[in-house]
Amino acid sequence: MKVGDLVRRKVPVVGSPSLSGVGIIVGKHIAGNPPHKCIDVFYPKVGKTWSIGESLVEVISESR
Repeated sequence: MKVGDLVRRKVPVVGSPSLSGVGIIVGKHIAGNPPHKCIDVFYPKVGKTWSIGESLVEVISESR
């Protein structure tokens, strides 16, 4: 996974279909306890960015 890839959650968010849609990776970092790989995903449908564990999303289209 890299910045610019299009991703979607592996498991949809119940009650929030906009967060279950397609998002764009805008950043990567290490966070959490224990520390793990996280990504910042921008969801254009709602115009906001969320941080999520890398293992919870799948790449649907790679950037160049």
